[in-house]
Amino acid sequence: MLPRDADATRARLVGAATAEFAECGIAGARVDRIAAAARANKAQIYHYFGSKQGLFAAVLSGYAERASASDYFDADDLPGTAAAIFDQFEENPELARLTTWYRLEAGAPTRRCPRPGRRTTRRSPPSPPPRPPAGSPMRCPRRCCWV
Repeated sequence: MLPRDADATRARLVGAATAEFAECGIAGARVDRIAAAARANKAQIYHYFGSKQGLFAAVLSGYAERASASDYFDADDLPGTAAAIFDQFEENPELARLTTWYRLEAGAPTRRCPRPGRRTTRRSPPSPPPRPPAGSPMRCPRRCCWV
């Protein structure tokens, strides 16, 4: 039995989650498998991170903290910066998979559509969508507003 150490448990959970999320994505990852790989229980995941999405955010924020701590960005040497970013992805192949899963599954726009998708009983034609605000050329998936 492992001694009780919250920091070590968190680190094991993040390590196991990194492998699970990189392999299966956010939707495909299972909390049961993460807990078993970390030699912890599911309740600890929810206690420390709140949800599976919170655990995924902790995994990505760990990479972001390490990236921001290193001084590879130099505005005067953009090719060198690009090479350093490439090297970071080469050293951490799971980072490329994690960021791809994030873009595919969790990277949806955070603003919600202001018009709910409710049906109304009136038969009048729907009003046209409002004009796009400056700098917002994207339409929401329901095509009722601009985001």
